[in-house]
Amino acid sequence: AARMAFAGGTSFGVQGVPIARNAVVVEAGFDLKVGSSFTVGAGYSGVLASGARDHAFKGNLSYKF
Repeated sequence: AARMAFAGGTSFGVQGVPIARNAVVVEAGFDLKVGSSFTVGAGYSGVLASGARDHAFKGNLSYKF
């Protein structure tokens, strides 16, 4: 837990989810070059533990000039 405040404002408390013991962190992804300027990619990241799950998927498109 932490106490935070914006300039000139009142403070407020912030609590996060506790980190699970014996957790497995998994990450995988790829980038595929499409032509000379474009790249397309996708990825996955996850945390797996007893009583806790966190999954994230992402995609990206990149153009270089």
